[in-house]
Amino acid sequence: MSTKLNLVVAACNNRGIGKDGQLPWRLKKDMEFFKKITTQTKDADKKNAVVMGRKTWYSIPEKFRPLPNRINIILSTTMSHAPEGTYVAKCLDEAVSMVTGNGILADKVEGVHIIGGSSVYKAAFESNYPCRIYLTRVLADFDCDTFLPEFDLTVFKKIENCEDLPKERMTEKNIDFVFEVYEKIQILTSVRVKNEMEQPGFYVMAAMCRGRGVGYKGKLPWRPLKKDYDYYMELTSRVAFAGKKCVNIQGRKTWEGTGDEQRKRKNVFNIVITRKAGESLQKDPDVHKTVSSLDEAVQFCLSPENRELFDVVWILGGQKVYEEAIESPFCKRIYLTEVLEEFPADTFFPYFDEELYKEISLSDVHEEGGVKYQFKVYERLKL
Repeated sequence: MSTKLNLVVAACNNRGIGKDGQLPWRLKKDMEFFKKITTQTKDADKKNAVVMGRKTWYSIPEKFRPLPNRINIILSTTMSHAPEGTYVAKCLDEAVSMVTGNGILADKVEGVHIIGGSSVYKAAFESNYPCRIYLTRVLADFDCDTFLPEFDLTVFKKIENCEDLPKERMTEKNIDFVFEVYEKIQILTSVRVKNEMEQPGFYVMAAMCRGRGVGYKGKLPWRPLKKDYDYYMELTSRVAFAGKKCVNIQGRKTWEGTGDEQRKRKNVFNIVITRKAGESLQKDPDVHKTVSSLDEAVQFCLSPENRELFDVVWILGGQKVYEEAIESPFCKRIYLTEVLEEFPADTFFPYFDEELYKEISLSDVHEEGGVKYQFKVYERLKL
């Protein structure tokens, strides 16, 4: 079995998932969805495994333990024996080994579902296993003491129109909620150096039209596209670890065309590449550092001392900066919005070697104001 972890979780506005060992809400349709996702199988002779921490196990009402029609695996280093009808593993890897290869449950299990708690979700996020997140987003505020860990949206891509879940917004007991699915896209390559630390690098973000145009007279060649703008703003400011900053690197002309909302994001460290750092840049409170080249910017961000300060590093243009970035061995991935028509342009995104960069993600076609576009992600296959 090719092991894929399916994380099933409900979280409210502050990412809260529990209070005093219980759900802060009771939503019938969410519970029905949970039961469906964790029990349905294609092979009638197999069941799904539900993997949970010890506290999650005890949070389930006793009359429902173990969860019926599923193989229950509890992660615990302190349990002396497995409760009746369950299995115990010391860690996530041990649980996976039980249901794969020559594991004791390999011929009985179809899917693996992670159902909590916080530390188990975190272990799954940080693992090298393929993952899918089934998230019930509860659109309300609740007092919680347990929270869903942050997950990196440069690694987990939201799947639109997923056939596995209801599409409409729902309401129960005056509580609104929606179902969302995220798929891990960083599966093909995970380059690691000898000490097992992740190879440092950066990501490129760009939007281009047919003809590869990215700019015209200092602005986008097309009218603003809200979904693309939200996508850009989310990815280029998102950090996986509290206290770290997301770096945005761009040339002077690109910076001058950047709006205040983008410039003033609190968790973003702005670096501007310029051959001549004029007085306006030196006095600009939103410019945190000026450098004379992309190499200088990258060396600054990826130096051992600054890797503790910065999380994700993004290259945002312009044309010359893009050209140097995609030729760099530190470029890990290209996030490219392709606008599916031509517009006048005087700045262009460079061609890149598609034997070196492999497409790993392609969205559906979106349309706003008659303009069609889609999101693509390319990952570098070798350094």
